[in-house]
Amino acid sequence: MNVKEEAEDAVRAYTKLSPGDRIARLKQAGIEVLSASEQRRREPGLRVRYDVDVSCLQAIRIRRRDTSGMGARQEGELDPEASSSVYKRVERLAIKTVYTLGLDHGAVRLEASGNRGCAVIAVDPSPWKGVTDLAALYRESWHQHQTLLHQEQQEKRIPVMGMDPEFLLVQMPESKIVPASRFLERTGVAGCDSVTIGGRRVYPVAELRPAPSAEPKELLSHLMRAFAAASRRISDSSLIWQAGGMPQRGLPLGGHIHFSGVHLNGRLLRALDNYLALPLAVLQDPRGKGRRPRYGALGDFRLKSYGGFEYRTLPSFLVSPVVAKGVVSLAGLIACSYSELMQRPLSEANIHSAFYEGRREIMMEHIPSLMDDLMRLPEYVRYERYAAPLMRQFKRGHTWDESRDIRKLWNIRVGS
Repeated sequence: MNVKEEAEDAVRAYTKLSPGDRIARLKQAGIEVLSASEQRRREPGLRVRYDVDVSCLQAIRIRRRDTSGMGARQEGELDPEASSSVYKRVERLAIKTVYTLGLDHGAVRLEASGNRGCAVIAVDPSPWKGVTDLAALYRESWHQHQTLLHQEQQEKRIPVMGMDPEFLLVQMPESKIVPASRFLERTGVAGCDSVTIGGRRVYPVAELRPAPSAEPKELLSHLMRAFAAASRRISDSSLIWQAGGMPQRGLPLGGHIHFSGVHLNGRLLRALDNYLALPLAVLQDPRGKGRRPRYGALGDFRLKSYGGFEYRTLPSFLVSPVVAKGVVSLAGLIACSYSELMQRPLSEANIHSAFYEGRREIMMEHIPSLMDDLMRLPEYVRYERYAAPLMRQFKRGHTWDESRDIRKLWNIRVGS
């Protein structure tokens, strides 16, 4: 199936959704939506709107329109370079909107809603119809996308992966978070990461940044070196190390996977969501569901300066060696075989909502079939050593415990 046929299939699936279903799906993913009636109730005055054309997970055109209460109007196309911060923020929301609705191409109209945010007010799944210049932009995007995918298939690339999973330092029995910046620098294989609280940037989160590799065994060896570096620098043995989705209320943790050597596209993202993020959500400690949807939304990615991308949906998988090894191996397997993985349970409304609400019993119904797909892949043998133990946990559905000290599970000694 080529890109155009995929787009047409996606449009047909989109049109089967009722307006209420579309709004519900967007809101579950943390996207603000203004219905037609809500738009009519808004007070007249300044309006800033953005019309964003999205194709293949990027904006191919963004038009901005200002309408003041006096009737004056200013319109123009945004320059990605001249207005980079606004452009990136608007582009990211439009891409997330299109992706959440099951599309890889479409037009999104956004309206500024205060505090630098925007709300979705309209989506067009086929904006290129009848518009000659716009159709040419979409055709060019489709062609470039198809060329890159064909080149990737011909070369049979093995993806190179990296990671930056996070953990917290906690003083017990008070459950007091001790800032990682007390022990770790901002850079390096074991460093600290920032969050903004009350307008002030602080660095409470510890982060491991092992060197990348195309081999899961080598990447995991690099992870152990990063753990050892953190252990040498975090000298307070009274602190416990916690990982997962949200081991301490109000501080969500991520387990981001980095990919290079593989072309980012909607099919790859949906395979990662359905075959990795969904099963991992079954294992996640129920207290971690509060991480979503602000963090850990489906299809969350960031392009990186090295030419690859970062998949940001997963919680911190440092909860145990079995989980970490399995996540790395399954991510590699999916990245090199995603074109053969066709199940999409998350396209169903009840599974989509179950993911965001943490309803494990509903998600569990699809796990055996997803695992069977993975085991049938020709590349599975290459990843089986580390993938199989986690896949067995998926089928059993036992949740991890985010209150545990992960050092004991990883056999890490303070000061080693």
